[in-house]
Amino acid sequence: MKKALLFLFSFISIFASAQDSTDSHHGSVKVQKKGTLHSVLYDDVNFRLVGRDIYGNINDTAVVSFDLDVTIKGLAYSEQAAGCFISKQMQQRLSRMDGVIVLRFSNIKAKDRNGKIISFPDFKAQSGKAREGDNY
Repeated sequence: MKKALLFLFSFISIFASAQDSTDSHHGSVKVQKKGTLHSVLYDDVNFRLVGRDIYGNINDTAVVSFDLDVTIKGLAYSEQAAGCFISKQMQQRLSRMDGVIVLRFSNIKAKDRNGKIISFPDFKAQSGKAREGDNY
């Protein structure tokens, strides 16, 4: 009986000491590569421009200003934005669209991780939903 209890106790103590915490990253440092800004993208969900570095990381606050030109239902709109977001009035117009439109972004200025202002080339982005029968 003593041998059985001794065996059971030693068996349990071996497994208990072999168990490791499930938090294997405790005390370690997670390194994320960050590089210089590579491009600017249009986020049509949040109506803003975001920067992307050479490793693919998104920088939400990189864009400091841009110009926007868009034609909605035959009417041309143009605005200059300070910051990364499109104005609330333009966001309302864009959110009510029932077709695909093309937004033209120009004069894009962004700040890199060192604080230097960088100019990016103009680009176009599509937004909205394609209606049935439209060939886009």
